[in-house]
Amino acid sequence: MITTAIALLVTIQAPQQDGVVPQKTGAAQIMSKVFGRYASAQSISGTIKMAQSAKNVTVNILSELQYDRPSKIYLHQTRDGSKPRQWLLVSDGKLFAYDRPEGVLGRDRFPENVTQNGIEQKISDIYVASALSLGDMNAMLDVAICHPNRLNILRSQWATLSYQGRVTLNGDLVHKISGQYRENPTAPVSGQYEIYVNEDGDFLRYIVNERFMFPGQSKEPVDVKTVWDSTLKVGAKTDPALYRVH
Repeated sequence: MITTAIALLVTIQAPQQDGVVPQKTGAAQIMSKVFGRYASAQSISGTIKMAQSAKNVTVNILSELQYDRPSKIYLHQTRDGSKPRQWLLVSDGKLFAYDRPEGVLGRDRFPENVTQNGIEQKISDIYVASALSLGDMNAMLDVAICHPNRLNILRSQWATLSYQGRVTLNGDLVHKISGQYRENPTAPVSGQYEIYVNEDGDFLRYIVNERFMFPGQSKEPVDVKTVWDSTLKVGAKTDPALYRVH
């Protein structure tokens, strides 16, 4: 089953630094619960807000997501700032459509059949198919939608995984996990990440702090902080009208 496979993904692969915490609570155990919770979700509705800051400039992208498995999904993203933009992925279970990817010629919207070569595409397949047509394909979306390849990429970015105990987030007591962050398995560590999860296994906040060097542009490193906050609710009632393909 996909739920078991995703749970094992963290349990088996996670580098452990949990010796100082109670035996019954560990980072891998918590993340296994998170992955399993979203993998077994039949419906989800809510938002993910991204705020990325560098050199006193902040850009926000709001992702509005709902889905009903196996193949209905609505993902609308809006970006503010000096270059505002919108992106839309939607599937009604028979057809899905996404925005024209950057650098690709053709119509503004690309429609496709959900069933291709006799195989029905699931929401995770539709999500991956639209990867080049989204403004923020982030970790919280990856976990909520649960495509195994995307989860493997995410997991490879966590060079270490350490449980930090319970902290207060928006007035509630939640679990905090942190570790070293890298772009891919062969890249050097470029920053730190933080994960905040409640007792139910809801992924509430994800933070990545990175430091970049831009040769030829600046001798000083640039610190970039990206924060994602989620209001996604597992099992929430969805709005059928949003699944209209256009």
